[in-house]
Amino acid sequence: MACYHGHKLLEEHILKNPLLSGKVIIEVGSVREHMEGQNSTGFFMELCKKHNMKLISVDMDPECSANVHKEAEKLDFENYEAVTMRGEDYLKTIEKFDYLYLDGFDYYHNMHSQKRKDKYKEILQTEITNENSWKSHLDMVKEVYEKGAEYSLLCIDDVFDANKGKGCTAIPFLMENEWKAQEHKYNAVIFSL
Repeated sequence: MACYHGHKLLEEHILKNPLLSGKVIIEVGSVREHMEGQNSTGFFMELCKKHNMKLISVDMDPECSANVHKEAEKLDFENYEAVTMRGEDYLKTIEKFDYLYLDGFDYYHNMHSQKRKDKYKEILQTEITNENSWKSHLDMVKEVYEKGAEYSLLCIDDVFDANKGKGCTAIPFLMENEWKAQEHKYNAVIFSL
C-alpha cells in the first residue's frame, strides 16, 4: 500500500470542486529526493496536467528548484514555476490563493542527513529545530490567512498531534482566524474558510 502524505489529502479535497481549470496549487517545500509517497511536486504536476491547473513550487534550496525542472521535464509538464525563496517571503508577494500546501521547514527528528542539516545552516543560517519549524509555518499562515477565497484550501503536512510536527502553532492560529479544519489524515490537516 502506498505511503501517502498531505499531498494526497489536498488532492482528495481539490477534486470535490468540479471547476478546476485555471486554478493554481502553491506548494512550499519542493521535491528533494525520491522516496515512496514523498514526491509531492510530481504528484501535483500530474494533477495539474490532468485538470489544466498550474503549480508554483517554492523552496529555499536551489537544488530542490532544479529538481522541480527535472520533474517537469520527466512528466512533460509546462504550466509551472519553480521559485527559489523562503516560503514566508514568497507568500508575502501573493494577493490570493486557490490551493496551498505547506511542507516547508522540517521539524526535528534524528534521521535528517548531514547534507540537509548543512543546507539549513548554509542557506538560512539556522538549524532544524521544532521551534524553528513551528515559527516558519506560523509565519507562513500569518501571510496568507486573509488571502483565501470561499473555495480555497490550505493543507499542512507532517502534523502528528498538538505537540509534534509542523503545525503546532500554525493550526491554532488558523482556527482562531475562522479557518476550519476539515480532516486530519495521512499525517496532515486540511483547512477551508
